[in-house]
Amino acid sequence: MARKKDIPARPPIQVPLSERTAEELAVLAARDNVAAFAELVVRFEARLFNFLLRRVALRADAEDLTQEAFVRAWERIEFYDPTWRFSTWLFTIASRLAVSKHRRDRPAMHIESAEQVFGKDADDGSDPELNARRGGVLWDLASEILKPEQHTALWLRYAEDMGVTEIARVLRKSQVGVRVCLFRARQALAKAAKARGYDVEELAEAGIDASELTEVTSGRSVAGRVPSVGGES
Repeated sequence: MARKKDIPARPPIQVPLSERTAEELAVLAARDNVAAFAELVVRFEARLFNFLLRRVALRADAEDLTQEAFVRAWERIEFYDPTWRFSTWLFTIASRLAVSKHRRDRPAMHIESAEQVFGKDADDGSDPELNARRGGVLWDLASEILKPEQHTALWLRYAEDMGVTEIARVLRKSQVGVRVCLFRARQALAKAAKARGYDVEELAEAGIDASELTEVTSGRSVAGRVPSVGGES
């Protein structure tokens, strides 16, 4: 009977790239694993495009910035810190590119509505949940009335489910500043929705917590809890 030490060791089980976390893929990409980075592009391309589409004037601009963001990410992947979510790092790059473009193009900025950019049968590769968010009445209204920074904060919070700490990193603001920005964005959005006769309760499918908007429209102020360290994380 062969001794235990003579039994050949089984090779380690290789986890498919499709089953790895984004952070694991980024670490592999930093070791020049092109396939790992390609998997990241597949996962985040539609999400990044939807985010940028709300920051720039045209679909073509959003497409160009999406590609540029991935190029920048690949060029700088060795500097990625895996203690942060990869999505936060990637959206930070994209946000800064959008800000730079906004400064170059100012004042000729006009954000197209979701219906103008995407037909009902359009398929950009994103999942149904993102399509619902993108096409929601509340998001269309947000694109129309909110300042770019307010819209970005709201999108990252509700469409990307980022916490305040991560949003602060993307926007280069303090956590208190992000909470104030979110509150003001929700307040402006709630008032605009009410003025146009929308039922905020029926707009929850757009991805924004309707209860927070209802607090504003019903006259209950949430300003008192905005600067707190707790709450949204």
